[in-house]
Amino acid sequence: MKIEFLGTAGGVPSLYKSVSQHKDTVQRTGPAIYIHDLQLLIDTSEDIFYQLRRSQIYDIKYGLYSHWHPDHTMGLRIWETLNYDFINKIPQSKMSKIYITKQQKADFKKYLGHWDHLNYLSEIAVIEKEVLENNSTINIKDVSIEWVQLAEEIAFGFYIIANTQRILIIPDEIKNYKPSQKVKEVDVAILPFGSNEVNPVTHERILEAGILDGLGETRFDESVALAREINAKHTYFTHIEATESLNKSQLMMLEQQLKQSGLDATIAYDGLIIQI
Repeated sequence: MKIEFLGTAGGVPSLYKSVSQHKDTVQRTGPAIYIHDLQLLIDTSEDIFYQLRRSQIYDIKYGLYSHWHPDHTMGLRIWETLNYDFINKIPQSKMSKIYITKQQKADFKKYLGHWDHLNYLSEIAVIEKEVLENNSTINIKDVSIEWVQLAEEIAFGFYIIANTQRILIIPDEIKNYKPSQKVKEVDVAILPFGSNEVNPVTHERILEAGILDGLGETRFDESVALAREINAKHTYFTHIEATESLNKSQLMMLEQQLKQSGLDATIAYDGLIIQI
C-alpha cells in the first residue's frame, strides 16, 4: 500500500512569516494524507490545491475527514475544482464519494458552514455523501477501513486492514486516547507529533511554560508514550506545528534518540511516500 503525506503541518502551517512560527521551522503545509491504492484522501486543508498539483493527483474516488477543525477542512472546495466540468454547457463532471460519521455531520452543521457546503457540492453532482455510524467499517477494493472515535469525541482515526497489513492513522486530537488491543502492534501507525514547550534537542524554550496543558493540547512526550503503547513496527509522526524550532538536522537527531530508546519512528515531511 502506497501512502503519501501531502501535508504534515498542524493548525499553524509555515508561512513566510507569521506571529507564532519559529524562525527555524521546517516548511510544511496543512494536514492531508493520500492512499494511492484506494484513490482515497483524508482531510482537505487550505493547502490541498497546491498539494494535489505538486503530487500530480487528479482523480480521487473517496474522501474521509478526521474532524471538523479548520486546518483539516477549509479546502472543502477542492471537490468542486477537481471534479466539476466548467467547459461544457451540460457538465460532464466526475464524482467523489465522501464518508461522514453522524458525529461529524452534527459538527459540520454547527461549525463553519461545512454541511451547507457539502450539500452544495452534492447538488452540483461532484460528490456523493454517505453518513455512517461513528464506529462504522467500510470495504474498498478488499481493504477494510474502520472509524476509531477518540476520547475527544469530535475526532476519529482510521484502522485499516489490507491483506495481512494493519495500519492505524490518527491525524490529530489524541489527548487521553486509550488504544484498544485491536490497534496495537500494527505494521504502521501514523500519529500526531504533538507540541513542545522546549526544543527536545537543544532545550531552547519556544513556548511559554504551561501553555500546552492550559490549552489542553497534546505534548510530544504524550505522543511518544502513545506510540510506545501502540507498539507499531514503525511509527510516523505528522501534524507538526510551525511553532516548533526543530530544523532538519535536529529532526534527524530526534529520530535517532527515539530509535535508541526503542521506538522505530520517522518524523514525516511534505511529500513523503511510504510503501507498506
